[in-house]
Order: sequence, then C-alpha cells, then structure tokens
Amino acid sequence: MDRYFETILKVVFPNSCVLCGRTISAFSLLCEECEAKLFRGPIPLVEKTKWCEVYFYGRYESLLRDVILAYKNGGHWRLRKILARAIFETMSRYSTSFDVLTWVPSSFKALEERGFDTMEMIAKVVSKNIHTKCVSLIESAAPSTKRGLTRQQRRESVRGMFVLKAKPRGIVALIDDVYTTGATINECSKLLLQAGAEKVIAYCIAKA
Repeated sequence: MDRYFETILKVVFPNSCVLCGRTISAFSLLCEECEAKLFRGPIPLVEKTKWCEVYFYGRYESLLRDVILAYKNGGHWRLRKILARAIFETMSRYSTSFDVLTWVPSSFKALEERGFDTMEMIAKVVSKNIHTKCVSLIESAAPSTKRGLTRQQRRESVRGMFVLKAKPRGIVALIDDVYTTGATINECSKLLLQAGAEKVIAYCIAKA
C-alpha cells in the first residue's frame, strides 16, 4: 500500500491493537508484536474422550484469553479471522481429515446479547480456508450461558440442551472456543454420533 495513502488512513481512521493499544494500520486487527506472541501454537495436547478426540490451539491464558474475550464480549467481531486462524493452524498441525465442519452453537441468551453466533462466524472463515462444507447441525436449547457456573454445574447444565438440526454424515469436525470440563463438546459429539456420524473430531481454540 502506498505510504502516503496509509498515513492519510491513520489520520482519518485511527486504529489501535485490541490487546496492547498500539497504533496500527486501518486494516490491521493486532499489532505485529502481539500477533507474533499469539501465534506460537498449537500446543502438543490431545484429549480423547468417550465420544471424540479433542485438539487444542493453546491454553486459556494471556493473549489468547484476551483475544477470545474481546471477540465474544468486547464487540470486536473482526477478530473472528484471528481465531479462525488458530483453528486452521490446529487442523494443519495434526493433519486430520473429515467430511463436514460444524460448530457448538451459542445459547439464545448469548445470541440476544451479542447479536451473532460466535463460533458460526469463525466456522465460516475456517470453511473457506480449508474448502470444506460448513453445515449447522446442532441447535442450542439452553436458556442462558454457562458463565459463573462451577465445573459440576457446567456438566449438569448441558444435558439435553442441544438438539439436532440436520442428519450428520461421515466424519464431522466440531469446533468451539474454550474447553473447560469437556461437557459441551462431549454432549454435542454424543448427539452427532447417535444421529449417524461416523466419527467426531473436535478442535478448540483454548483449554482452560
């Protein structure tokens, strides 16, 4: 980009890094330093449950935690591209194959508060990058979010809180943002497998 034009943009449309506040170009999301610190994953961690195997990009701490919270609760919806990159790099690191991509849906209350389904937006970006069909297979029947719940309450709160929207086929990739107890991922994976999915592979941005 022409430096003169970029200078004009910085004056007319000032922009700053969501994480540290440094001045950045009008079309950037994070400064180069924060982006370099953020993309040091994926971590070598795989968790196998009764219903699926789960791969993680990083731990729910530091910059990764800040980016997730800024995206979900701070109104910085453009960060979906940054978080989609974390999912994409995790998929590339483990070279797993699947037939369709879906996501853990937001609760009705979360949709009301944010105005969009956080993981759906990320899933659509990932889908374009990996050239794999993205399908909404699951719907949330949960009346509220899980914020503030204990681990035991989280496990209990997801039972029966998801319903199938479409019949899954083949191997399904399921994505979510934060893996805390595993209750949500397992509940959704169980639903997909019982409905006919051959296998479920889960990818989470962060492990709490």
